[in-house]
Order: sequence, then structure tokens, then C-alpha cells
Amino acid sequence: MTPQTCPGCGAKLRPDMLACPNCPMSFPEDDGPSGAVNPLKQSRYWKFVFPVIFFGGIGAIVWYLGTGLMHLGEANSEIETGNLFGGAQKATTAAIPTPAGGADDEIAQAPDDGGMVSIVRVDDDSPARTGAPRPPASAPVTEWKLRGTIYDLTTLKPLSGVELTFADEERNLSIKTRSDAAGRYRVLVPPLSGRGYSVAAAKHGYASNYLDPGTEGVREKDATERESIARDLASTLSAAPSTIQSVSAKPLVTDFYLAPRP
Repeated sequence: MTPQTCPGCGAKLRPDMLACPNCPMSFPEDDGPSGAVNPLKQSRYWKFVFPVIFFGGIGAIVWYLGTGLMHLGEANSEIETGNLFGGAQKATTAAIPTPAGGADDEIAQAPDDGGMVSIVRVDDDSPARTGAPRPPASAPVTEWKLRGTIYDLTTLKPLSGVELTFADEERNLSIKTRSDAAGRYRVLVPPLSGRGYSVAAAKHGYASNYLDPGTEGVREKDATERESIARDLASTLSAAPSTIQSVSAKPLVTDFYLAPRP
């Protein structure tokens, strides 16, 4: 419906005019069911409504994305700061010696991977230095496991039925065992502090003296050399027993060579 005067510039209008000749104001024939004129469409700013909405929407999207990226950067910064000063990452250590102090005055310093620095004292052979897993604490040794084989010195054949006596003279304690059909013996004895057990061997037809288990190259000697050693052992009147001492819970293997009597 055309008004009598233009709302924009005030020019007089004829009833059949659909637009103002002086300004870009338009007047549709029907603006609604009631025929009322939409005042927004009659405004001179009507043509700017859609451009403002379009560019305003684009601006809102850009602002939203920029705000989100800024918050993401702040969160990453907080995570990195937490890693350096007590964040959720586990501390990693690498042992390095300090410039001053003894061999034990060392610290563990984290490599440049963002982990926490853990200050510890380590030794030269510690797992932190070598990278090996830390071994469990060793339990105290409650018994010595002694074993080995008894041989004939001249033939190098195992001897069965040899009676071995392990004696602790300080406590007047002796423990006896016998070699089996394969010449092997097995015995468990209480551990001794700072000393070992003296060993005596007895078998019919053999001298009480035997070859010291610390002697090397027994099997590499020829039969003539072994027989000569056996004669010397058999002719010696006093026996000099060997002493064996274990240093851990692992079995201690000691072989003995008996000299047959001539």
C-alpha cells in the first residue's frame, strides 16, 4: 500500500506509485495479511540489513575459531610447564658424576625429554648407571651347598663309597657324607663366618692324602705323571686337608682326586 508521503524523504506520492522517485524507498502492494506496511522495509537502511548479517556471521565465526586456538595454545603451555615442574609424566633419571666429591657423590639427571629431574645417589655399578634392571635385595645365606665328584688319580675314574668329612674345628662340628655310584657327593652345611670347612676323605685301599682341589691341569697330565703324584701322596705320613668355603647361595663344586696305595 502506497503512503501519501515517502517516509524516507517526505516527497508526495500518488496512490499508484510503488517506489519513491527521490529515494530508493519501495512500496509493495501487500506487506501482510492485514495490509499493514512493514516499517523496516520503508527504512533507508533496509538495503544494508543482509550485508550486515552476512559479514557479521563471518566475523563471529572468525572470532570463535581464533578464541579456540588461543585457548588450545594456553592448554599446551600449561601441560609443558607441568611436565617440567611436577606434571603427570614419570621422572626419568640418568646418572652423571658431580664435578667434586668422591666416587659415590653422584646425582641422577633427567635427559632433555621434558621429564622431571630426580636427585638420587648412585654407585658406579648401580642400575641407574648401567641401565640394567635393579636386582632384588639378596636374602641372607642360610646354608652352603657343597657338591662335586671323587676320582681315582691314576685312572681318572669316579670312586663310589668315599666318606667325606667336613669339619669346623672352632665349633667342634663335623658333617659326613658318602659319594654315590657315580662318585658324586652332595651335602648341605651351615655357613661359617670368615672361615671354611676342612675336608677329610677315607676309602679302603686309598691314602688319606688327596690331590688339592686347587691344583690345575690334573686331567691334562699323562698317566705316568699322575702315578708319580699318587706315589708321593701315598708315601706322605701326615695328611694336609684342604679347606673349602662358599661365598654365596649357589652350589660350590669341588672335585677331589684320591691316590691309591701301592
